[in-house]
Amino acid sequence: MSDDILDSIFEKAAAGQTLIKNRKTLTIDYVPERLPFRDDETGTIAQALSVVLKGARPSNLLLFGKPGTGKTAVVKNVTKRLLTKTSDLGIEVLMPFINAKTANTGYKVLYEIAENMGINKEEKKFHVHFTGLSMGEATDRILDFIKNKKKLHVILIIDEIDSLVDKNGDDILYNFTRANERIIGGFISLIGISNSLTFKDKLDPRVRSSLSEEEMVFNPYTIEQLQKILLNRAKVAFNEDCISNAAINLCAAIAGRENGDARRAIDLLRVAAEIAERERASKVEEKHIRLSQEKIEKDTNYEILKNSTTHTKILILAILKSKNGNTGEVYEIYSSFCRHIQQEPLTQRRITQIISELDQLGLIRSDVVSQGRYGRSQRIKVTIPSITITSALRDDQILSTLLFAD
Repeated sequence: MSDDILDSIFEKAAAGQTLIKNRKTLTIDYVPERLPFRDDETGTIAQALSVVLKGARPSNLLLFGKPGTGKTAVVKNVTKRLLTKTSDLGIEVLMPFINAKTANTGYKVLYEIAENMGINKEEKKFHVHFTGLSMGEATDRILDFIKNKKKLHVILIIDEIDSLVDKNGDDILYNFTRANERIIGGFISLIGISNSLTFKDKLDPRVRSSLSEEEMVFNPYTIEQLQKILLNRAKVAFNEDCISNAAINLCAAIAGRENGDARRAIDLLRVAAEIAERERASKVEEKHIRLSQEKIEKDTNYEILKNSTTHTKILILAILKSKNGNTGEVYEIYSSFCRHIQQEPLTQRRITQIISELDQLGLIRSDVVSQGRYGRSQRIKVTIPSITITSALRDDQILSTLLFAD
């Protein structure tokens, strides 16, 4: 692209009308001071953690809910306020927050914990280096640091905890849930945040009993709740009279109809505003929301598929080719595709786990159908356009041959 074209793009952007007055409020990093419709959940978590103010160890918490239901935001708000209170009272508390999906290995999770707790700024004997230690040694150094501090209270928050278990097993969770047996004076409590309601089924029974001392489910937002959330967000995000009520209502309806995901609704608003600004429109209208929906769905699904593992791609194709969509037929087609490209098939149990993950991502839909006296059967179908699948896989020399397989 020539410099003249680039200059033209930038000049138009600089001269165009600004609809958004605070772009940060439309990003994933923004956490409002108060989350509408989450007072009960906020109060329950605050009550559970408040015992730390008396020097007692809070119960381990497991929070479940689909993406965009406010789990992470509520925890961040509660722990932020709690840290202020403990600081005022002179109580030594650390609350490291780790996202297990971005810290994509078990060792990286331990390193991030050490960094968040400031361990790597203390004595060298406690340092958890970026590489070079065994998992056991890294864990021991973190726990020895807590033990050495005598009265240090740690509330460890692991977001996307299901991702940690899926990729690395539950050894880290086992070690931390049992850690208080060796810590005198201080303690460590865990808050696990999961998008998967079946997450506990993957845990060792000993970990399950220790980790889930208290549990809470965050239900999806309704369309009416999303409308109010978006109205509140629009007031702080947009300049006056720069977004129509019809656009907000449509945005809430789309997100509410899909999965009640507030994050998704806010993403739709942000992209719609960017489209409207590029068009030099005076305000965000319904048409911009619809264009935003098309753009997000195309970009997200395409990128997820293109960067998925080989077996996930094969499985998607197997579901697409399946006539009945039951798990047995899907696995049979998947296995035949693997043989066709000389790949060793994964076990049926692992394929079931991948199906669950794809369901959470919204790439497929898995429903349990009653068959009367014959019991129940799972029906699986792809929820994204076949053209998106074709576009994402056609450049893969091995898998592209499966696109036209019978």
